[in-house]
Amino acid sequence: METQPIPYYDNLPDFLKAVKSIDATNRCFGIFPFEQFGGPGEVIPPFRSSTYVAALVTEGSGTIHLDGVPYCVKPGTLYVLRPWTVRSIHKQDQWHGYVIMFTSEFVTKRSVQSDPMREYPFYRKGAQPLIHITPAEVAELYSQFELIDREFNNPNRPKADRLDLAYHLLQALLIKERQIYRQTLSAIEYSQPISLVERFQSLLQMYYLPDPNQETPVLLTVHEAADRLHIHPHYLSDILKKYTGKTALQHIRERTVFEAQSLIRNTDLTMAEIGYRLKFDDPSNFTKFFKSVTGITPRAYREQGYVLAA
Repeated sequence: METQPIPYYDNLPDFLKAVKSIDATNRCFGIFPFEQFGGPGEVIPPFRSSTYVAALVTEGSGTIHLDGVPYCVKPGTLYVLRPWTVRSIHKQDQWHGYVIMFTSEFVTKRSVQSDPMREYPFYRKGAQPLIHITPAEVAELYSQFELIDREFNNPNRPKADRLDLAYHLLQALLIKERQIYRQTLSAIEYSQPISLVERFQSLLQMYYLPDPNQETPVLLTVHEAADRLHIHPHYLSDILKKYTGKTALQHIRERTVFEAQSLIRNTDLTMAEIGYRLKFDDPSNFTKFFKSVTGITPRAYREQGYVLAA
């Protein structure tokens, strides 16, 4: 019986080996041409990874699903992803360009800042992960990707020097991307309430990751989330409602249903087992909850999926 419906990879070599049969020597950084990652019609099922991603698609089309939301990829697409986002990819035709994957460890060990990724608005929770850019911007970024690739894979340099160069060239790339991103989206000022929204959404996402050290599991509630964020539950819901249009309870319910649907679609776990995994103390409570949000029972949802797949 499958016990982990959406695989998660906490280092780069494990991910590359599992998804692409690529042997990577560095666990924290890698850059690859998209041609190395499969051809037309390729489908990469949902997964989670510890890596940040910076990618440029110069040619090709398809769809990326991020936490269940579809985004259209076409020539001139720049996309940037946070760690642990649920990702899946469907390529309609051959993609060209580059993808960089790196962990927080790769950045923090070389930066003097305590939270260096906060410098880049596109890596903040809730930010737009994908934008379409102009040919001139594509050309500028593509040359930077090429330079990183060339220096990182230069056999005439010591490994330590190649990694340091990759880090500094990556920072230059991210700064250029930041300018383009802000110009494209007319930049948002990220105030303290927005930071609270980001921290809540990160908490919500991390809550469903397997944790062998977790204490006796309990269903995530608004009060528990507020306690972890050291604020009053009413204030949390008020801020979320103002900036996202949904209360804390709505966010928690929607995310729980998303995880439940993934388990139903991708595993052969029973409904009771899925309910227990999602911290429901009684299978009937899980069934009532699922139906209240989706309008159908978990069992009907699974049977509906089988019909569509037939």
